[in-house]
Amino acid sequence: MLNNLRNFLFWTIDTLTGSKKKSNFQDIQSLLENVNSKTSTKRKKEYLDAILQHAINTVPYYKNMKPQITEFPVINKNIFRENFKAFQSESFQNEKKRTVSTSGSTGTPFTVHQDISKTIRNTSDNLYFWEKAGYNIGDKLFFFRLWNAFEKKKSFINFAQNIVPIDVFDLTPSFMENLLKNIQKGKGNICLLGYVSAFEKICKHLDSTNPNFRSNAVKSIITISEKLNEYTKESTSKYFGITPISRYSNIENGIIAQQPNNKNYFIINEASYYLEILNLENDEQQQNGALGRIVITDLFNQYNPMIRYDTGDLGMIEEIDNKKVLTQITGRKIDAITNTDGEIITFNIVLIVNKYLQLAQCQLIQTNQKHYTLKLNALQNFEKENELIADFKKYLGDDAIIKVEYVSEIPLLASGKRRVMVNQMMQ
Repeated sequence: MLNNLRNFLFWTIDTLTGSKKKSNFQDIQSLLENVNSKTSTKRKKEYLDAILQHAINTVPYYKNMKPQITEFPVINKNIFRENFKAFQSESFQNEKKRTVSTSGSTGTPFTVHQDISKTIRNTSDNLYFWEKAGYNIGDKLFFFRLWNAFEKKKSFINFAQNIVPIDVFDLTPSFMENLLKNIQKGKGNICLLGYVSAFEKICKHLDSTNPNFRSNAVKSIITISEKLNEYTKESTSKYFGITPISRYSNIENGIIAQQPNNKNYFIINEASYYLEILNLENDEQQQNGALGRIVITDLFNQYNPMIRYDTGDLGMIEEIDNKKVLTQITGRKIDAITNTDGEIITFNIVLIVNKYLQLAQCQLIQTNQKHYTLKLNALQNFEKENELIADFKKYLGDDAIIKVEYVSEIPLLASGKRRVMVNQMMQ
Protein backbone atom coordinates (compact mmCIF):
# COMPACT_ATOMS: atom_id res chain seq x y z
CA MET A 1 0.00 0.00 0.00
CA LEU A 2 2.75 2.46 1.00
CA ASN A 3 4.75 1.57 -2.11
CA ASN A 4 1.74 2.35 -4.33
CA LEU A 5 1.31 5.66 -2.51
CA ARG A 6 4.95 6.58 -3.18
CA ASN A 7 4.45 5.81 -6.87
CA PHE A 8 1.24 7.86 -7.03
CA LEU A 9 2.81 10.85 -5.27
CA PHE A 10 5.88 10.81 -7.52
CA TRP A 11 3.85 11.04 -10.70
CA THR A 12 1.32 13.48 -9.18
CA ILE A 13 4.12 15.89 -8.25
CA ASP A 14 5.56 15.54 -11.75
CA THR A 15 2.15 16.35 -13.27
CA LEU A 16 1.79 19.43 -11.07
CA THR A 17 5.24 20.67 -12.12
CA GLY A 18 4.73 20.31 -15.86
CA SER A 19 5.05 16.55 -16.50
CA LYS A 20 8.69 16.99 -17.51
CA LYS A 21 9.80 13.57 -16.29
CA LYS A 22 6.85 11.85 -17.93
CA SER A 23 7.39 13.58 -21.29
CA ASN A 24 11.09 12.69 -21.23
CA PHE A 25 10.23 9.11 -20.25
CA GLN A 26 7.85 8.83 -23.20
CA ASP A 27 10.46 10.30 -25.54
CA ILE A 28 13.11 7.79 -24.38
CA GLN A 29 10.62 4.94 -24.68
CA SER A 30 9.66 5.98 -28.21
CA LEU A 31 13.26 6.39 -29.38
CA LEU A 32 14.55 3.12 -27.94
CA GLU A 33 11.59 0.92 -28.82
CA ASN A 34 11.37 2.23 -32.39
CA VAL A 35 15.10 2.72 -32.79
CA ASN A 36 15.26 2.26 -36.58
CA SER A 37 12.12 4.17 -37.53
CA LYS A 38 12.43 7.29 -39.69
CA THR A 39 10.93 9.39 -36.90
CA SER A 40 13.43 8.15 -34.31
CA THR A 41 16.39 8.52 -36.66
CA LYS A 42 15.34 12.08 -37.49
CA ARG A 43 14.83 13.08 -33.84
CA LYS A 44 18.19 11.62 -32.72
CA LYS A 45 19.92 13.57 -35.50
CA GLU A 46 18.13 16.73 -34.38
CA TYR A 47 19.35 16.19 -30.81
CA LEU A 48 22.92 15.66 -32.02
CA ASP A 49 22.86 18.67 -34.36
CA ALA A 50 21.41 20.84 -31.59
CA ILE A 51 24.09 20.04 -28.99
CA LEU A 52 26.87 20.52 -31.58
CA GLN A 53 25.50 23.91 -32.61
CA HIS A 54 24.95 24.92 -28.98
CA ALA A 55 28.58 24.05 -28.20
CA ILE A 56 29.91 25.99 -31.18
CA ASN A 57 27.81 29.06 -30.29
CA THR A 58 28.32 29.20 -26.52
CA VAL A 59 31.25 27.04 -25.35
CA PRO A 60 34.73 28.61 -25.66
CA TYR A 61 36.50 25.29 -26.16
CA TYR A 62 34.33 24.45 -29.18
CA LYS A 63 34.17 27.85 -30.93
CA ASN A 64 35.01 27.83 -34.64
CA MET A 65 34.31 24.09 -34.94
CA LYS A 66 32.43 22.78 -37.97
CA PRO A 67 28.98 21.35 -37.08
CA GLN A 68 29.83 17.72 -37.90
CA ILE A 69 30.52 15.22 -35.12
CA THR A 70 33.73 13.91 -36.72
CA GLU A 71 35.18 17.44 -36.84
CA PHE A 72 35.09 17.67 -33.04
CA PRO A 73 38.18 16.52 -31.12
CA VAL A 74 38.05 13.48 -28.85
CA ILE A 75 38.41 14.60 -25.22
CA ASN A 76 39.05 12.77 -21.94
CA LYS A 77 38.99 13.51 -18.23
CA ASN A 78 42.39 15.19 -18.24
CA ILE A 79 41.53 17.53 -21.14
CA PHE A 80 38.17 18.37 -19.56
CA ARG A 81 39.71 18.99 -16.13
CA GLU A 82 42.55 21.15 -17.47
CA ASN A 83 40.14 23.30 -19.52
CA PHE A 84 37.21 23.23 -17.12
CA LYS A 85 36.04 26.84 -17.59
CA ALA A 86 36.42 26.61 -21.36
CA PHE A 87 33.93 23.71 -21.40
CA GLN A 88 31.19 25.73 -19.67
CA SER A 89 28.46 27.26 -21.77
CA GLU A 90 28.46 31.06 -21.55
CA SER A 91 24.68 31.12 -21.85
CA PHE A 92 24.20 28.92 -18.75
CA GLN A 93 26.46 30.69 -16.25
CA ASN A 94 23.54 32.15 -14.31
CA GLU A 95 21.32 29.08 -14.58
CA LYS A 96 20.71 26.54 -11.85
CA LYS A 97 22.97 23.52 -12.02
CA ARG A 98 23.75 20.20 -10.39
CA THR A 99 27.39 19.35 -9.77
CA VAL A 100 28.48 15.71 -9.93
CA SER A 101 31.93 14.44 -9.00
CA THR A 102 33.79 11.18 -9.31
CA SER A 103 37.29 10.16 -8.31
CA GLY A 104 37.61 7.60 -11.14
CA SER A 105 40.26 4.89 -10.97
CA THR A 106 43.08 7.35 -10.24
CA GLY A 107 41.65 9.04 -7.14
CA THR A 108 41.88 12.43 -8.87
CA PRO A 109 38.64 14.43 -8.49
CA PHE A 110 36.64 15.00 -11.66
CA THR A 111 33.69 17.39 -11.67
CA VAL A 112 30.93 18.09 -14.20
CA HIS A 113 28.08 20.59 -14.06
CA GLN A 114 24.64 19.58 -15.35
CA ASP A 115 21.76 21.92 -16.15
CA ILE A 116 18.30 21.16 -14.84
CA SER A 117 17.04 19.72 -18.14
CA LYS A 118 19.94 17.25 -18.10
CA THR A 119 19.14 16.12 -14.54
CA ILE A 120 15.50 15.58 -15.53
CA ARG A 121 16.62 13.55 -18.56
CA ASN A 122 18.86 11.44 -16.30
CA THR A 123 15.93 10.80 -13.95
CA SER A 124 13.77 9.72 -16.88
CA ASP A 125 16.57 7.48 -18.21
CA ASN A 126 16.65 5.83 -14.81
CA LEU A 127 12.89 5.39 -14.74
CA TYR A 128 12.90 3.72 -18.16
CA PHE A 129 15.81 1.37 -17.56
CA TRP A 130 14.65 0.56 -14.01
CA GLU A 131 11.26 -0.42 -15.38
CA LYS A 132 12.97 -2.66 -17.97
CA ALA A 133 14.79 -4.40 -15.12
CA GLY A 134 11.64 -4.96 -13.08
CA TYR A 135 11.85 -2.03 -10.66
CA ASN A 136 9.07 0.53 -10.22
CA ILE A 137 8.99 3.77 -8.25
CA GLY A 138 7.97 2.89 -4.70
CA ASP A 139 9.64 -0.53 -4.55
CA LYS A 140 12.20 -0.94 -1.76
CA LEU A 141 15.66 -0.42 -3.23
CA PHE A 142 18.80 -1.63 -1.43
CA PHE A 143 21.57 0.48 -3.00
CA PHE A 144 25.15 -0.78 -2.52
CA ARG A 145 27.90 1.78 -3.13
CA LEU A 146 30.57 3.79 -1.30
CA TRP A 147 28.13 6.32 0.06
CA ASN A 148 30.79 8.44 1.76
CA ALA A 149 32.14 9.32 -1.70
CA PHE A 150 28.82 10.69 -2.96
CA GLU A 151 26.37 13.40 -2.04
CA LYS A 152 24.22 12.03 0.74
CA LYS A 153 20.46 12.18 0.41
CA LYS A 154 18.56 13.31 3.46
CA SER A 155 16.79 10.64 5.51
CA PHE A 156 13.30 11.81 4.59
CA ILE A 157 14.20 11.63 0.86
CA ASN A 158 15.45 8.06 1.30
CA PHE A 159 12.22 7.24 3.11
CA ALA A 160 10.07 8.92 0.45
CA GLN A 161 11.90 7.08 -2.33
CA ASN A 162 12.08 3.83 -0.30
CA ILE A 163 15.88 3.65 -0.72
CA VAL A 164 18.07 1.79 1.76
CA PRO A 165 21.67 3.04 1.26
CA ILE A 166 24.30 0.41 2.11
CA ASP A 167 27.96 1.33 2.17
CA VAL A 168 30.16 -1.40 0.68
CA PHE A 169 32.63 -0.96 3.53
CA ASP A 170 29.88 -2.06 5.97
CA LEU A 171 29.57 -5.55 4.48
CA THR A 172 30.97 -7.42 7.48
CA PRO A 173 29.73 -10.98 8.21
CA SER A 174 27.38 -9.79 10.96
CA PHE A 175 26.05 -6.94 8.83
CA MET A 176 25.40 -9.30 5.92
CA GLU A 177 23.54 -11.71 8.22
CA ASN A 178 21.18 -8.93 9.34
CA LEU A 179 20.80 -7.67 5.77
CA LEU A 180 19.81 -11.11 4.50
CA LYS A 181 17.25 -11.46 7.30
CA ASN A 182 15.72 -8.12 6.28
CA ILE A 183 15.60 -9.20 2.65
CA GLN A 184 13.90 -12.46 3.65
CA LYS A 185 11.13 -10.42 5.31
CA GLY A 186 10.29 -8.75 2.00
CA LYS A 187 7.11 -9.51 0.09
CA GLY A 188 8.44 -9.76 -3.42
CA ASN A 189 8.94 -6.01 -3.87
CA ILE A 190 12.67 -5.68 -3.10
CA CYS A 191 15.22 -4.54 -5.68
CA LEU A 192 19.01 -4.62 -5.36
CA LEU A 193 21.31 -2.13 -7.09
CA GLY A 194 25.06 -1.87 -6.67
CA TYR A 195 28.61 -2.92 -7.39
CA VAL A 196 29.24 -6.44 -8.65
CA SER A 197 31.88 -6.86 -5.92
CA ALA A 198 29.25 -6.22 -3.24
CA PHE A 199 26.96 -8.97 -4.55
CA GLU A 200 29.95 -11.26 -5.02
CA LYS A 201 30.90 -10.74 -1.37
CA ILE A 202 27.36 -11.54 -0.21
CA CYS A 203 27.25 -14.70 -2.34
CA LYS A 204 30.63 -15.90 -1.07
CA HIS A 205 29.41 -15.26 2.47
CA LEU A 206 26.42 -17.50 1.76
CA ASP A 207 28.68 -20.11 0.15
CA SER A 208 30.55 -20.50 3.42
CA THR A 209 27.77 -19.94 5.97
CA ASN A 210 24.41 -20.88 4.46
CA PRO A 211 24.65 -22.54 1.02
CA ASN A 212 20.99 -23.61 1.23
CA PHE A 213 19.76 -20.00 1.52
CA ARG A 214 16.95 -19.14 -0.89
CA SER A 215 14.81 -16.00 -1.14
CA ASN A 216 11.79 -15.11 -3.27
CA ALA A 217 11.60 -11.56 -1.95
CA VAL A 218 13.82 -9.96 -4.61
CA LYS A 219 12.21 -8.92 -7.92
CA SER A 220 15.15 -7.17 -9.56
CA ILE A 221 18.96 -7.04 -9.35
CA ILE A 222 20.96 -4.45 -11.28
CA THR A 223 24.75 -4.39 -11.20
CA ILE A 224 26.80 -1.27 -11.93
CA SER A 225 30.38 0.01 -12.22
CA GLU A 226 32.06 -3.37 -12.60
CA LYS A 227 31.79 -6.19 -15.12
CA LEU A 228 29.26 -8.86 -14.12
CA ASN A 229 31.18 -12.13 -13.87
CA GLU A 230 29.72 -15.61 -14.26
CA TYR A 231 30.22 -16.56 -10.61
CA THR A 232 28.17 -13.60 -9.34
CA LYS A 233 25.56 -14.03 -12.06
CA GLU A 234 25.03 -17.72 -11.27
CA SER A 235 25.22 -17.31 -7.48
CA THR A 236 22.72 -14.44 -7.25
CA SER A 237 20.38 -16.45 -9.49
CA LYS A 238 20.73 -19.43 -7.15
CA TYR A 239 20.25 -17.57 -3.88
CA PHE A 240 17.68 -14.94 -4.92
CA GLY A 241 15.95 -16.57 -7.89
CA ILE A 242 16.72 -13.58 -10.12
CA THR A 243 19.23 -13.29 -12.95
CA PRO A 244 20.99 -9.95 -12.46
CA ILE A 245 21.05 -7.31 -15.17
CA SER A 246 24.26 -5.43 -15.89
CA ARG A 247 24.13 -1.68 -16.40
CA TYR A 248 26.84 0.41 -18.03
CA SER A 249 26.84 3.93 -16.64
CA ASN A 250 29.07 6.60 -15.15
CA ILE A 251 28.66 9.43 -12.68
CA GLU A 252 29.47 12.25 -15.08
CA ASN A 253 26.91 11.28 -17.75
CA GLY A 254 24.36 8.66 -16.65
CA ILE A 255 23.04 5.39 -18.07
CA ILE A 256 24.85 4.59 -21.32
CA ALA A 257 23.63 1.02 -21.89
CA GLN A 258 21.87 -1.85 -20.11
CA GLN A 259 21.33 -5.55 -20.72
CA PRO A 260 17.81 -6.76 -21.55
CA ASN A 261 16.48 -9.60 -19.41
CA ASN A 262 18.37 -12.86 -19.95
CA LYS A 263 20.61 -11.40 -22.67
CA ASN A 264 24.38 -10.89 -22.65
CA TYR A 265 24.47 -7.85 -24.93
CA PHE A 266 23.68 -4.24 -23.98
CA ILE A 267 21.00 -1.97 -25.43
CA ILE A 268 22.66 1.39 -26.12
CA ASN A 269 20.87 4.43 -24.74
CA GLU A 270 20.69 6.17 -28.11
CA ALA A 271 17.90 8.37 -26.76
CA SER A 272 20.37 10.36 -24.66
CA TYR A 273 23.84 9.62 -26.08
CA TYR A 274 25.59 9.31 -29.40
CA LEU A 275 28.06 6.44 -29.04
CA GLU A 276 31.17 5.69 -31.12
CA ILE A 277 33.76 2.90 -30.98
CA LEU A 278 37.16 4.28 -31.94
CA ASN A 279 40.49 2.64 -32.69
CA LEU A 280 42.79 1.94 -29.73
CA GLU A 281 45.67 3.91 -31.24
CA ASN A 282 43.93 6.74 -33.13
CA ASP A 283 40.53 8.39 -33.55
CA GLU A 284 39.41 6.35 -36.56
CA GLN A 285 36.05 4.56 -36.38
CA GLN A 286 36.22 0.85 -35.62
CA GLN A 287 34.22 -1.59 -37.72
CA ASN A 288 31.43 -3.62 -36.11
CA GLY A 289 32.88 -6.59 -34.27
CA ALA A 290 36.20 -4.88 -33.45
CA LEU A 291 37.21 -3.87 -29.93
CA GLY A 292 37.80 -0.15 -29.42
CA ARG A 293 37.45 2.85 -27.15
CA ILE A 294 33.93 3.79 -26.06
CA VAL A 295 33.46 7.49 -26.91
CA ILE A 296 30.15 9.22 -26.19
CA THR A 297 28.46 12.52 -26.89
CA ASP A 298 25.99 13.61 -24.23
CA LEU A 299 22.97 14.95 -26.11
CA PHE A 300 21.42 16.79 -23.15
CA ASN A 301 24.07 18.47 -20.97
CA GLN A 302 23.99 22.08 -22.18
CA TYR A 303 25.81 23.52 -19.17
CA ASN A 304 28.95 21.40 -19.71
CA PRO A 305 28.64 19.92 -23.21
CA MET A 306 30.64 16.67 -23.38
CA ILE A 307 31.21 15.89 -27.04
CA ARG A 308 33.23 12.84 -28.14
CA TYR A 309 34.16 12.06 -24.54
CA ASP A 310 36.47 9.06 -24.16
CA THR A 311 34.97 7.17 -21.23
CA GLY A 312 38.19 5.22 -20.61
CA ASP A 313 36.36 1.98 -21.34
CA LEU A 314 36.67 -0.52 -24.18
CA GLY A 315 33.75 -2.03 -26.07
CA MET A 316 32.53 -3.75 -29.20
CA ILE A 317 29.44 -3.03 -31.30
CA GLU A 318 27.64 -5.70 -33.31
CA GLU A 319 24.23 -5.88 -34.98
CA ILE A 320 21.58 -8.13 -33.43
CA ASP A 321 17.97 -8.17 -34.65
CA ASN A 322 18.74 -5.17 -36.88
CA LYS A 323 19.92 -3.12 -33.89
CA LYS A 324 23.40 -1.96 -33.01
CA VAL A 325 24.21 -3.24 -29.53
CA LEU A 326 27.27 -3.44 -27.30
CA THR A 327 28.39 -7.06 -27.11
CA GLN A 328 31.48 -6.36 -25.03
CA ILE A 329 32.36 -3.83 -22.34
CA THR A 330 35.73 -4.56 -20.82
CA GLY A 331 35.97 -1.85 -18.19
CA ARG A 332 38.67 0.71 -17.71
CA LYS A 333 41.40 0.89 -20.31
CA ILE A 334 44.04 0.92 -17.60
CA ASP A 335 42.84 -2.50 -16.44
CA ALA A 336 43.08 -4.20 -19.83
CA ILE A 337 45.66 -6.99 -19.55
CA THR A 338 47.48 -8.34 -22.60
CA ASN A 339 48.97 -11.77 -23.13
CA THR A 340 52.65 -12.26 -23.94
CA ASP A 341 51.88 -11.71 -27.65
CA GLY A 342 50.44 -8.27 -26.87
CA GLU A 343 46.81 -9.31 -27.51
CA ILE A 344 44.17 -7.77 -25.24
CA ILE A 345 42.38 -10.22 -22.93
CA THR A 346 38.79 -9.02 -22.95
CA PHE A 347 37.54 -10.81 -19.84
CA ASN A 348 38.49 -11.00 -16.20
CA ILE A 349 40.84 -13.99 -15.97
CA VAL A 350 41.23 -13.42 -12.22
CA LEU A 351 37.96 -15.35 -11.91
CA ILE A 352 40.19 -18.42 -12.17
CA VAL A 353 40.74 -18.12 -8.42
CA ASN A 354 37.09 -18.95 -7.67
CA LYS A 355 37.99 -22.65 -7.64
CA TYR A 356 40.76 -22.06 -5.07
CA LEU A 357 38.79 -21.82 -1.85
CA GLN A 358 41.87 -20.94 0.23
CA LEU A 359 42.15 -17.57 -1.54
CA ALA A 360 40.17 -14.59 -0.32
CA GLN A 361 41.46 -12.06 -2.85
CA CYS A 362 43.66 -11.88 -5.92
CA GLN A 363 45.06 -9.07 -8.02
CA LEU A 364 46.92 -9.52 -11.32
CA ILE A 365 49.44 -6.82 -12.23
CA GLN A 366 51.16 -6.63 -15.60
CA THR A 367 54.54 -4.87 -15.43
CA ASN A 368 55.64 -5.44 -19.03
CA GLN A 369 54.63 -7.62 -21.98
CA LYS A 370 55.78 -10.90 -20.40
CA HIS A 371 56.09 -10.12 -16.67
CA TYR A 372 53.17 -10.32 -14.22
CA THR A 373 52.70 -10.19 -10.45
CA LEU A 374 49.96 -12.10 -8.64
CA LYS A 375 49.03 -10.62 -5.29
CA LEU A 376 47.26 -13.24 -3.19
CA ASN A 377 45.41 -12.89 0.08
CA ALA A 378 45.16 -16.46 1.43
CA LEU A 379 42.86 -17.52 4.26
CA GLN A 380 45.23 -20.38 5.08
CA ASN A 381 48.45 -21.90 3.77
CA PHE A 382 48.11 -22.03 0.01
CA GLU A 383 49.63 -25.18 -1.41
CA LYS A 384 48.47 -24.89 -5.02
CA GLU A 385 50.62 -21.99 -6.16
CA ASN A 386 52.15 -23.91 -9.08
CA GLU A 387 48.71 -25.08 -10.22
CA LEU A 388 47.38 -21.54 -10.07
CA ILE A 389 50.31 -20.20 -12.09
CA ALA A 390 49.74 -22.93 -14.69
CA ASP A 391 46.07 -21.89 -14.95
CA PHE A 392 47.02 -18.26 -15.58
CA LYS A 393 49.58 -19.26 -18.20
CA LYS A 394 46.79 -20.89 -20.22
CA TYR A 395 45.52 -17.35 -20.88
CA LEU A 396 48.67 -15.23 -20.58
CA GLY A 397 50.99 -17.55 -22.52
CA ASP A 398 53.38 -20.37 -21.68
CA ASP A 399 56.28 -17.91 -21.68
CA ALA A 400 54.65 -15.64 -19.07
CA ILE A 401 56.87 -14.89 -16.08
CA ILE A 402 54.60 -14.75 -13.03
CA LYS A 403 55.80 -13.65 -9.58
CA VAL A 404 53.58 -14.38 -6.56
CA GLU A 405 53.30 -12.01 -3.60
CA TYR A 406 51.26 -12.80 -0.49
CA VAL A 407 49.47 -9.86 1.12
CA SER A 408 47.04 -9.42 4.02
CA GLU A 409 44.63 -7.25 2.02
CA ILE A 410 44.12 -5.85 -1.48
CA PRO A 411 42.70 -2.41 -0.69
CA LEU A 412 39.64 -0.86 -2.25
CA LEU A 413 40.03 2.24 -4.38
CA ALA A 414 38.73 5.56 -3.09
CA SER A 415 35.61 4.78 -5.17
CA GLY A 416 34.89 1.68 -3.09
CA LYS A 417 35.71 -0.65 -5.99
CA ARG A 418 38.64 -3.04 -6.25
CA ARG A 419 40.90 -3.33 -9.29
CA VAL A 420 41.55 -7.02 -9.81
CA MET A 421 43.63 -6.42 -12.96
CA VAL A 422 46.19 -3.63 -13.29
CA ASN A 423 48.30 -2.90 -16.36
CA GLN A 424 51.23 -0.76 -15.28
CA MET A 425 52.38 -0.42 -18.88
CA MET A 426 49.41 1.91 -19.52
CA GLN A 427 49.95 4.15 -16.51
